[in-house]
Amino acid sequence: MATPSERLRNDDQRQNPRQPALPAWHAALYPPGADSVEGRIVDLSDRGAGLAVAEARLDGLHEGAQVTLTLEAGERRFTRRAEIRWLRIQDDGGLRLGLRFIDPVCFDPADHVLDMDEVRIHPECVLKIPATLAMRRRVLPFVELDGVLHVACTDPGHRSTLRIVERMAKTRVCAWKAEKEPLERAIRRVCGDGRDRLSALSAPSQNALQGLDADATDVTDEILFAAYLKQASDVHIDPRREGVVVRFRVDGRLETHAMLPANAHSEIIGRLKVLAGMDIAEKRAPQDGSFSKQFVSGGREIDVRVATLPTRYGERMTLRLLALQTGSLTLDKLGLSDFHRQTVETFLRRNQGMMLLTGPTGSGKTTTLYAAIRRLLAERDLNIITVEDPVEYEIDGVAQSEVDSADKVSFAKALRSILRHDPDVVMIGEIRDHETADVAIKAALTGHLVLSTLHTNSAPATLTRLIDMGLEPYLVAASVRLAIAQRLVRRLCRHCRIPRPLTRREAEVFQRPELAGQEVYEGAGCIYCGGRGYNGRLAVYEMLPIDAEWARGIAEGAGEAEVIQWMQEAGVPFLVDDVLDKVLAGKTSVSEAMGIVLSW
Repeated sequence: MATPSERLRNDDQRQNPRQPALPAWHAALYPPGADSVEGRIVDLSDRGAGLAVAEARLDGLHEGAQVTLTLEAGERRFTRRAEIRWLRIQDDGGLRLGLRFIDPVCFDPADHVLDMDEVRIHPECVLKIPATLAMRRRVLPFVELDGVLHVACTDPGHRSTLRIVERMAKTRVCAWKAEKEPLERAIRRVCGDGRDRLSALSAPSQNALQGLDADATDVTDEILFAAYLKQASDVHIDPRREGVVVRFRVDGRLETHAMLPANAHSEIIGRLKVLAGMDIAEKRAPQDGSFSKQFVSGGREIDVRVATLPTRYGERMTLRLLALQTGSLTLDKLGLSDFHRQTVETFLRRNQGMMLLTGPTGSGKTTTLYAAIRRLLAERDLNIITVEDPVEYEIDGVAQSEVDSADKVSFAKALRSILRHDPDVVMIGEIRDHETADVAIKAALTGHLVLSTLHTNSAPATLTRLIDMGLEPYLVAASVRLAIAQRLVRRLCRHCRIPRPLTRREAEVFQRPELAGQEVYEGAGCIYCGGRGYNGRLAVYEMLPIDAEWARGIAEGAGEAEVIQWMQEAGVPFLVDDVLDKVLAGKTSVSEAMGIVLSW
C-alpha cells in the first residue's frame, strides 16, 4: 500500500507527467536542521473554494500531534499543484511543514531578481572562475551551499555560460537572475583589476594553501581583499604552535579564514609593518600604525589600523578596517524607535549641553556620533570640530583632529585648543580621565554642544561614572542633557527568517511571561546571508533624557538606583525593552537578545 507521500507524488505525476525535477537549490534556501522537525503529509484536500488545507502528523518531538495548516485564497501566487510540490519538498527534506513556510522567494531562481546590494560575496567562490570570464560573461559566483555553487548572471537560461562555470568550478551550479547594472558594479568591485585569482586563503585548512605564491605581497593583498569582500571589521593574524591562524570578525563574530604555514608568519607581518610605517626590527614591544588602501579602481578607500603584540610564538597582529566614506551614516539608518529618534533630535536642536554615549568597545558608539554630526550639518550651518583617537571616518565640513601620544597631545590639551577656535559643536572621541571630563563639562556649560563617549554598562551609570571621576554632582546635573547606552546585535536575514513561538522560559528571562507564545523569528540561512541566518547588525538603545526635575535630583546626590527608579516610573524604555521590541518585530533573534539581557 502506498504511503501518503507516495500517493501525493503519483497524483501529481498523473496531473502533470512532464513536470521537471524538483530544484536541488531549495536546500540552500531552507537547509535542514534550522528549527525543523521530521514530518509526514497525511492528507491534502480542498475544503471550500480557494482554501487549501494540509493535515500533517509530526513525528519526534511532537509525536502524534495533529496540525492543520491553511492558506487563504490570494495570499500566495502559487497554484494548488505548486503548493503540493513545495509541501513535498518540505516533507522530503525534514523541514518545517506548512504552507506558511512557503516563502515568496521559493520559486525558480531564474524568476527571482537578486538584490546585489544585499548579497554577501564569498572570496572562496569568486576564485572558482577566472576574473576575465566573470567580466566577459557577466557571471559572478557568490556563495556555495550544500555542494551547489550559486552564481548571479543577467541570463540564467544561457546554458553555455553555466556549463563553462560548472566545468571550471567542478561542482553543480545554480543560476540566479540579476539586473545588469548592479551585477556589473559587483563584478567591478570584485574583479576590478582583472586578476584571475582573488583569494586563495578562504578555506580554513593548510592543504588549500600549498599552491599559494610565497610572495608576501600577494598573500597580504589576498588576506585584505578577502576581508574587504566579507565586510569584516577586523582581521586577526595569530601565530600558534601549529601555524598561523587568520580570522575575520564578521557581524561581531570571529570566523576562521585560513591556517597558514608557520614559515609564512615573519614575511606577512613584515610586509604589513612596512605598509603601516612600523619598525620591522622591533619584535619585543607592541606597536601601532596605519595605512589606506583602495581595493578596486574608483572604489571606496579603506583605512587599516594595525596593532602588534609580542606573544610566545611570535608577534600577533590585529587589523581594523574602516571605510573612510560616511554617506550611509545617518540617523535614519540607525534603526531608532520613535521615542529614541525624537529624543536625539530634541537634543540636537539645543545650542548647548552634553550628549554622552556609553557601551563596550565595538558597540557602534562612534557610528552614532557621526550620524548625529551629519544631521547637524544637514540642518544648520555650524562650526564643528572633533578630537579623536584616531579619526575613524572623514566628514566634509568638519574640522577633525587627532590626539598624539608620542607628542603628548592629550584629549584635554587638544580640547582646550579647540575651544579657542569658536566651535558651535565639539565631538570628543572618548572621556578617559578627570581632566578631559572637566574641560568637556565646562565647554557644555559655556554655549557649546558637546558629544562624547564613555565606558559604562547603562545610561544611568554614565552620570555616576562622571561623579566617580571627581566631578561635582551639580556640574554633571547642569551639563549632561542626554545619556545613551547602546549595543550591537546581528540582524536577521529578511530573506530566510522563519517564525516560531516564544517559549515560556524565554519569556521569563525577558521578565515578560505574558509574551509566551508570541511569534518570533530565527534565521534559517540562505543564499543572501551565506547560510548564517544573519546579514549585518543593528543597534539597540537605552536613552536617558535629563530634564530640570531629574537634574535637580542628581545635583542633590541621587545615585544610579534612584535614576533607574525614575526611569521606571516615567516609562522610559531600558536596553532590554528595545532589544525585545526588535525581537518581536522580527529584526533580530531571541539568541542575540539573550546576550544583551544576561549581561545587562
